[in-house]
Amino acid sequence: GNGFFCQHCGALQPPDPTRDYFSLMDCNRSFSVDIGKLQHRYQQLQRLVHPDFFSQKSQTEKDFSEKHSTLVNDAYKTLQAPLSRGLYLVS
Repeated sequence: GNGFFCQHCGALQPPDPTRDYFSLMDCNRSFSVDIGKLQHRYQQLQRLVHPDFFSQKSQTEKDFSEKHSTLVNDAYKTLQAPLSRGLYLVS
C-alpha cells in the first residue's frame, strides 16, 4: 500500500486530503530537499496516476487520476523551488 490504490480491487482511490506534500513526495519535512530524489519521485508518481493511463477506466477513476496528477504537480513545483518550499514549511 502506497495509499493510491484499493488493496482489494486495485481501483485508484481519491487523494488523501490530510497528506502533506513532503509525505506525498517522500521527502524529509525540512528546508533541504534532495532535488534529484524529488524529481525521481515525481516521475514515479506520474507513472502511477497520470490521466493517460486511466483512459480505459471508469469516470470515477479518471476524476481521481486528474486530482492526483494535479496534486503531484503542485507538490513538485512547491517543493522544487526554495522560496515556495520555505513558505509551505511555515504554513
